[in-house]
Amino acid sequence: MIGIQTENNIWTGYLLYIFIIVTGFAIYDVLYRRVPNRALVFFIPSASLAPILQAYFILKSNQMPFQIFSVASTALFGMLFGFCIPLVASIATNNGIGGGDIKFCGIIGLIYGPFGMILVFLTATIFAMPMILSLRYIFRNTLPVSVPFLPFLACGCCVATLVQLL
Repeated sequence: MIGIQTENNIWTGYLLYIFIIVTGFAIYDVLYRRVPNRALVFFIPSASLAPILQAYFILKSNQMPFQIFSVASTALFGMLFGFCIPLVASIATNNGIGGGDIKFCGIIGLIYGPFGMILVFLTATIFAMPMILSLRYIFRNTLPVSVPFLPFLACGCCVATLVQLL
């Protein structure tokens, strides 16, 4: 390689690893209409690695160590934001969003932070609304149709990952 390295291969590989896990959750949600709690428990250490890696990069690049506090607080606020927004939406829509989706959003909030979660939610909503509206139009005479939301969250994670890498 000639020139200055402008990307971090460890962080890129980590985000690819997270995207593969998120895709697996999305496929499972489409097939079985649930997000297993056991899988979420095993996903927590992988997601918790994001702020640890960011702190490592801060220390390695000889930046100020107090920036580690900023990384930790961003991860915790992202987790809180990622958990609370879907929880409020679920309460407001009378369980329109499942508990697995709520817990999943809290976990990915560790990775993307509050601003990344805004992007995840915005992208997921933009992709989900046309499908939900068309399904409601098609099945307007029957019971409400449930749509797995995790594939749309995976699209949001993809966009947030691309924004982080750019």
